[in-house]
Amino acid sequence: VNVIDVYRKQWYQRRVREEKFYSQNSSKVVMVPFSELENGPNKEKVFNCVLVSSVVPMGQTPFVCICLDAHDTCFAVNIYNIDTFKAPKLGDILTIPFPHRSIVDIVVAGEAYCFGLIRVDSPFQIMVNNRQLSNDVLAPLKLTTTAMT
Repeated sequence: VNVIDVYRKQWYQRRVREEKFYSQNSSKVVMVPFSELENGPNKEKVFNCVLVSSVVPMGQTPFVCICLDAHDTCFAVNIYNIDTFKAPKLGDILTIPFPHRSIVDIVVAGEAYCFGLIRVDSPFQIMVNNRQLSNDVLAPLKLTTTAMT
């Protein structure tokens, strides 16, 4: 078995998966840093970041990731509908196509905080370590009832 041919085949298959993942009837997709994202939806843009911390909200959604991009810009990524036990881990590389960016500006106990935020509505909208997530990463369904008196 020729190792170079195996590598080329794997690279080609990965490239095909990425092209399917990124294409939403888009003619071009541009890799950008976080600072070049506009507030709101960013069509035809994609960016990479590394997960440096996370906040697990007691089994609730969203799963909150604190990330850095290639320019050391720090921001939060909220991933909705993901099982927290199967969520990305520290050091994982997240690839987020067509990100929805917003700025959070809050005051807590007299201290002002301002940071960037990316909203991911489904774990199927991201890639982790250059791989799409499998179907079992969805958060389990939960039924809550209350007694009426």
